[in-house]
Amino acid sequence: MKNTLNTDYFENLWLNDHPFNDRNADFWNLRAEEFNQSVSKNRSVSNREKKVELFLEKGLINSNSRALDIGCGSGQLAIALAKVVKEVVAMDFSEKMLDYAKKNAKEAGVDNIQFVLSDWENFVLEEPFDLVIASMSPAINGPADLYKMLMACKGSCCLSAFVKRSGALKEKLYSVTDQAFKPQYNIINYIFNILWTKGYLAELSYEMGSYERLLPLEKAREIYPLELDISESPEKIKSLYAFLDQKEKDGFITEIMSQTRGELIWKVSK
Repeated sequence: MKNTLNTDYFENLWLNDHPFNDRNADFWNLRAEEFNQSVSKNRSVSNREKKVELFLEKGLINSNSRALDIGCGSGQLAIALAKVVKEVVAMDFSEKMLDYAKKNAKEAGVDNIQFVLSDWENFVLEEPFDLVIASMSPAINGPADLYKMLMACKGSCCLSAFVKRSGALKEKLYSVTDQAFKPQYNIINYIFNILWTKGYLAELSYEMGSYERLLPLEKAREIYPLELDISESPEKIKSLYAFLDQKEKDGFITEIMSQTRGELIWKVSK
């Protein structure tokens, strides 16, 4: 019986599975303030420090290492890495995310981070890095992005993404705007299997948790049409606004999100 579980099989699954439209830099510019606030909390800081400690324990980095953070957001993981490695290159296609990242790095007193405004497709690779990270990054959106990540690395890679994410409010918003809820988060599955077919033995771990998302009503009116992919539908936006107005309390929309993250770590040298 022919084995159909080859690299092409999982590449095609990934290429044909896009439950969410690709979000552009404008979307992440809009979310930069919210994102920066959420990842600046004490628990998030502690988690990043533990992650860097894990990299050290596994021998993935040392004081002479160079690291690349693909889709660095507001720079918190890049900052934690910069405290223990020689150099970090932190790239993002959102100018406002990078503005927060530069500010956070200055406040943290680190000066060994090179910030680059670029998307991953057009990012110029000059030499490979000892550690390449894509932490919850929308930049790795297909097989070509993954293979460029491998090319950028001469040591180890770390990639994380949602495997499950839900919130009662978000599910209700899909219903209110006459849409089916889209719960698929399959990227970790595809990447793990592509790596396996190519001989990379990735370690897979999961992290479960929940957090409170608090948005000013006007900001929620901007963000949710993009998240629900209804920006071109005035009638659906009207229904969304009416529902948000009912749920507003003291000028804010509150949403409790439950999520499971998957993380892959693998060595590029087979």
